[in-house]
Amino acid sequence: MREPSALPARERLRADVERLAVPRHPVTSPEALRAAEDHVAGELGAAGLRVERQLFRWGGREYHNVLGTLDGTDPARPWVVIGAHFDSVARSPGADDNASGVAALLEAARLLARARPPATVQCVAFNLEEIQNPFGALRLGGEVHALGSFRIGSRAYARRLRDAGQAVAGALVLEMLGFTGPVQRVPATVRLLAKVPRVGDFLAAIGDTRSRDLLAAFSRAASGLLPLVPLTVPLRGWLAPDVRRSDHARFWDEGYPALLLTDTAELRNPHYHRASDTPETLDYDFLTRATEAVVRCALELATTR
Repeated sequence: MREPSALPARERLRADVERLAVPRHPVTSPEALRAAEDHVAGELGAAGLRVERQLFRWGGREYHNVLGTLDGTDPARPWVVIGAHFDSVARSPGADDNASGVAALLEAARLLARARPPATVQCVAFNLEEIQNPFGALRLGGEVHALGSFRIGSRAYARRLRDAGQAVAGALVLEMLGFTGPVQRVPATVRLLAKVPRVGDFLAAIGDTRSRDLLAAFSRAASGLLPLVPLTVPLRGWLAPDVRRSDHARFWDEGYPALLLTDTAELRNPHYHRASDTPETLDYDFLTRATEAVVRCALELATTR
């Protein structure tokens, strides 16, 4: 059997999805959550990135984001950030949500490490994205958590960037990149902002008004690779809450340009947050092309900004 590094990109992506696709939840499957963290750290290190585990606390417990840093040749340039969350909801293998995004993150790290761009690129695997509770108290592990407990790991990371005064050319947040299907639903709030196809064969790229240049860069990167629906939302997405449901919103809230890159989750994927979200349901050609678009965009940001 060949070493994973010798496999074609599509097969590396599938191998990472299959490795990660078991329930990864802080209460119901904490061992698997830690194993996913270790896998990400190991793969980022094997790609040649400097690996750090960012400690944060939530609910009286300690958790980590995994940071892989590819140091640029010009430290004065703004950083490029690529992120994806590695936790899942309870009892779902989370192949699309979000093993697909993590697999793309790891493959992007491998490919960017070969290119060694001028700007520093930080690849970040976020923990505790799925603990989302914007509207009321949440009981988890015998403890009650207050209003606003959601996207915990990315909040810690984005605040760390802001506290350090770190300039960021753009953050690309990868949230479910692997599913295509014959039916595409469109929320009424989104329908007012963009024309969206009714077949789920495209990638959506969503940015706030600070992220227009970043959205244009990603549109260039995706050209010729896969259909793209770009969407710019005002007021950091608060008028259309569906577009804030991932870690990119933490970057918007800290004033950083960021994009949500997604296959649109339950608006297309009938397996969303279910036990049936398994590796064999994914479209790995689509995932491969989405990953290539991420790499192209990151390289443009890291060499021209």
